[in-house]
Amino acid sequence: MTVDLHTPDNESLIEFPCDYKLKAMGRNSETLVDTVYDITRKYAPDVMRDNIHLKDSKGGRFVSVNITFHATSLKQLHDIYGELKQHPEILMTL
Repeated sequence: MTVDLHTPDNESLIEFPCDYKLKAMGRNSETLVDTVYDITRKYAPDVMRDNIHLKDSKGGRFVSVNITFHATSLKQLHDIYGELKQHPEILMTL
């Protein structure tokens, strides 16, 4: 799934800077939260672990990792989403 952050005129739908809530889903594993946090922190160094919220799927096999951080640009978001999408633990991002 691709997240489109642009209008049809190729303008950003988001006004920066802002607090941004990213969601990444994957199989419930010991390393998933660290993976999402480390990738996000690479591009948003001020992100805090306290800003992570988890939600397990009904069967507990999958988990949604929600992380809120201070976003400064569209490029920053594209970089985070791009790296998350390339990681084998991440099944989907929103």
